This record gives sequence, C-alpha cells and structure tokens, in this order.
Amino acid sequence: MIILTTEELKQAESVLKQFFPESIKGTKDREGDFNIYSIYSKSKDSLRKFLDTPGVINKDSFTLLAGVDIRHLEAVQEFADQHGLPWKAQVVMNVLMLEEANQLQFKQSDFSSAGLRFSPLSAAQAHLVNSTWKYGGDSNSYNSVLNYISHNPSLCVIEEGGTEPVSWLLVYQHAALGLLYTLPQHRRKGYAKLLVSILAKSLLERGHPVYCFVEEGNDTSYKLFTSLGFQHSQGYRAVWFELNKRDDKK
Repeated sequence: MIILTTEELKQAESVLKQFFPESIKGTKDREGDFNIYSIYSKSKDSLRKFLDTPGVINKDSFTLLAGVDIRHLEAVQEFADQHGLPWKAQVVMNVLMLEEANQLQFKQSDFSSAGLRFSPLSAAQAHLVNSTWKYGGDSNSYNSVLNYISHNPSLCVIEEGGTEPVSWLLVYQHAALGLLYTLPQHRRKGYAKLLVSILAKSLLERGHPVYCFVEEGNDTSYKLFTSLGFQHSQGYRAVWFELNKRDDKK
C-alpha cells in the first residue's frame, strides 16, 4: 500500500477532478454476501490488467462491477468468459452532474414547506427504503441501504403530524445521489425536487461532488434532474455488470 502525503493527496484530487465523474469511483465494498467493485479505468488495456491482477476479483461469489465505462465493457466480458464465469450486464446508466450551486434551477423560497420536517434517515428506516428500492427487497440490499444511511448523507421529508418519511434521498458509496423515492400517495407535491435541491446545495457547500446515475429509459428521473440544472455527461455511460449468480436471501 502506498501512503500519500497531504500534498500528494491534493495533487491526486486535482488530477482526478479532470476526469470526473468517472474517477469518483475506485472502491471495493462488501455488502451482505457479495462484493461491489467500483472501478475507474481510462482504457480497455488498463482495465484488463487490473482485472487480471491476482486477488483483485473474487471469482467464487456474486460480484457487481459498478459504473464500468461502456466503452471498456468488452474487457470485462472477456475476463468473465476467460474464467468461465456467468455474467450479465444489469443496467446502463447516464450520468448527470451539477458542478455549481448557482446552476440549481429551484428556489426553496418558492416552495411552501410549512408543516414539513426535514431530517437525515435513521437506521430504523432502512427497511422502509429497502422495501421500495427497485433493486431491493432482500437482506443483501437491506445491508447496502443500511450502510448508505449509516455512513453517507441522506435527507427525508416527514409531513406534519407524521412519524415516518414520505419522501427520501440517499447518497451511494461512490458519492452519487440515489434511491430518490416518494410514496405514491404523496407524489406531485414537489418533494423530490426539494430534497435534491437541499441535499445538492449542502454537498456542494462542503466541497463534495454532486452527480447521479439515471437508468437509460427512465425519462421521469431524467427530466426531473435536468429541470433542476443537472447536465448530462455525454461522453460517459456507465454499466453495472454482474459476475456469477446472486444468492438472494430474504
């Protein structure tokens, strides 16, 4: 392991920002009974070398490669075929970014928040979030949600007289906004835009990057984020790539 000095860390941050948002990823997490790898690579060749490094990828369990540049997808497919691993391209995502707070196209002053309470999500609310998540519903996804809530910023809306959230927004392990959801009976009240605006502004003020992944074909989410001033990163499309079959545990 190479330990960087404070000055070297600042230099590395400056370089990585030039390749944002692809470079925001570079982590390995274990959530539940599977591994998530978030990998940044500038070329197929460098990705091939990384994947072939002994001990990097656990070939014996379900593994999710998150945010693989679609231009380099062939390298991952070749790796899986070479080792006889079943694989599936789970989803393709567009990347939307907000670089400055003044780009936000939403004024909180124009929104009546009387009677509403805003707070971070608690660990006790992980079950609710997991039950509504498109990729949730089992113990593995619950562990992921719990991890996001416990270690990353989050925000929810609780209506007057209520005790449970009716709308919420989280931040993934790779710093992207995600899991935005409003209960069906509370939609069309502007809660989603309000949450995105508040949390995005807070993150930018703290020097954090603000971006999100929107699944191709999800026009509703795409329109919501672009209406708020998020810009589509045209040169990068991200793929979530599965290795081995997932053992879902309820």
